[in-house]
Amino acid sequence: MSWQFPPGYRLVPPEVIAARLERAGQALAARGMAAMLLTQAPDVYYYTGSCQQGVALVRARGTALYFVRRHAGRAAAESPVQVVPVRGLTEAARSLSLQAGDRLGLTLDLLPARAYLDWRRRLTGVELDDVSALVQEQRAIKDDYEIAVMSEAGALAAKVFAEIPRLLGPGVSEAWLAGQLQALAMAGGHIDLLRTRGAFLDTYSWHIVSGPEGAVPSTIDAASLGYGLSPAFPLGASHKQFKPHEPIVVDFGICLCGYQTDQTRTFCLGAAPPALRAAHAGLKAVQEVILEMLRPGAVSGEIFATAVETARAHGLEAGFLGRPEQRTRFCAHGLGLELGVPPYLLEGSRERVRARETYALELKMVLDEGPVGLENTVLVREQGPPAILSPMPDELVEVPL
Repeated sequence: MSWQFPPGYRLVPPEVIAARLERAGQALAARGMAAMLLTQAPDVYYYTGSCQQGVALVRARGTALYFVRRHAGRAAAESPVQVVPVRGLTEAARSLSLQAGDRLGLTLDLLPARAYLDWRRRLTGVELDDVSALVQEQRAIKDDYEIAVMSEAGALAAKVFAEIPRLLGPGVSEAWLAGQLQALAMAGGHIDLLRTRGAFLDTYSWHIVSGPEGAVPSTIDAASLGYGLSPAFPLGASHKQFKPHEPIVVDFGICLCGYQTDQTRTFCLGAAPPALRAAHAGLKAVQEVILEMLRPGAVSGEIFATAVETARAHGLEAGFLGRPEQRTRFCAHGLGLELGVPPYLLEGSRERVRARETYALELKMVLDEGPVGLENTVLVREQGPPAILSPMPDELVEVPL
């Protein structure tokens, strides 16, 4: 079959995959490992450029192999990695060419226990080690291709957010607005799936909450979660209708070609209450100090501590990063192919910031009137302040009634 992919179906350039495989091979060799076997879709995609069903073998020395159950022909058209068609994982295991005593890495942060035991049974005498940290460390540093795609995602986000004021009005519901934003974003290429590593619930793009109801706690580690549409998914947009003078927080992630940017802005129908204006101004001040400190070599926990101190100086200590029972211990998280991944700006962390890391600055505040949010996706540069990949105004938007 001749594969003619539609417009916008962008393949990862072969030289990008080759560079990633070379870095991975060097890291494996430095750890005395023969290879690693990637079993999770985002990891497979990162090192092969394809998400067809299968597993990828990355060797310390030698050619990488992509064992594909379905569909091998399409995988070969998408990926520059050598594709080996297989009927199942047992057949793939026979083709790994590993010897007794070899060390094989698996991403044990996500691999189910049954799957781990199956690999132990299939690979008698092979030592199975965890390479979750190795993979996450490599994926945290973005290459030029990733930076370009994330910049495009941020530009699309700016276009979508620019449409929000015309869609808002009394009687409009959170869920209705969410659907409109999904349609606008998908028309621009957005994949309406925000992968999150090891999340309890699948992650989604349409986190839109408002008023006091928007600040209710729920199942994930975030400051303001809302009721959602059901106890089966108890967070995010509900059928609540927007009311004048209440904060409306739109936390809408955009995903292009698998890569995400995460951004939040706060809106209000009519004039915002003084407390809302003051809280938003305080979040802007916190963002300023984070951007000033976010340089290669900076210490994660020190940036977090300064952010908290800045919030306190602006009178936000009661609700910054959530109420005490729901307060988060980070003010920024890593992102790219997945959310909820390193690096973090984390309380007490001694990890150091590296150039080419991307962070979502997760600046959220809870008031009696409801939540307030300001979030941008940023890229750490070799020198100077980070580049902002969410190119839109930071201002609180008051929509005339």
